[in-house]
Amino acid sequence: MLKYIAAILYIVAPIQFVLCITVAGFRYGPPAYSPVKVTISDLQAVSCGTFQGTQVCSPLHALANFSVAILGMLIVAGSLALRSTMTDGRRKDVAVGLLVIAGVAAFANAFTPEDVTYTGDLITAIIAFLGGNFGLIQIGRAMSGKPGWRSYSLFSQALGTVGMTALILDGFSLGTLLGMGAIEWLIIAPILIWAPATGLRFSLRT
Repeated sequence: MLKYIAAILYIVAPIQFVLCITVAGFRYGPPAYSPVKVTISDLQAVSCGTFQGTQVCSPLHALANFSVAILGMLIVAGSLALRSTMTDGRRKDVAVGLLVIAGVAAFANAFTPEDVTYTGDLITAIIAFLGGNFGLIQIGRAMSGKPGWRSYSLFSQALGTVGMTALILDGFSLGTLLGMGAIEWLIIAPILIWAPATGLRFSLRT
């Protein structure tokens, strides 16, 4: 039963997030929303004005923050439900722990908009990104020795590596080469892809 609960939570989490962020993006501006240039944090900003040299205005910031909070809550609940369906081992506990930390940080990030507390927004985002992507790598490693799970293991580790690489590039301010919005999506996209794929994979396991 828990594997089906985890599947539902993991599937709903990214879908609601992407839908809400997309809707918030339609109402963003001026300037018009661009996923390449505008960060998710910009969509969460509660006031219209200049922030760090960029014009930010997100009338649906409440929706954006709500979706981030729900994403975090569902990742936490889904990861705890998933834990009991995984193979035993310390690495499993570490992996699930990282995902739970990531979910809690994402939830906290919804209450730390960049224009209210930039430090809070930065810290919670970094913890969520690190915990999420490193958690993917550890989940993959935890499942690597289980028969029939090699492809899933490689899939999880590859996604986590992509997210971690993007985070490192962003840390060295190389994200500006792609666009601040684009590099942020590269950091979070692996988690958004992995969650529903994992939910389906575990729900179909025999």
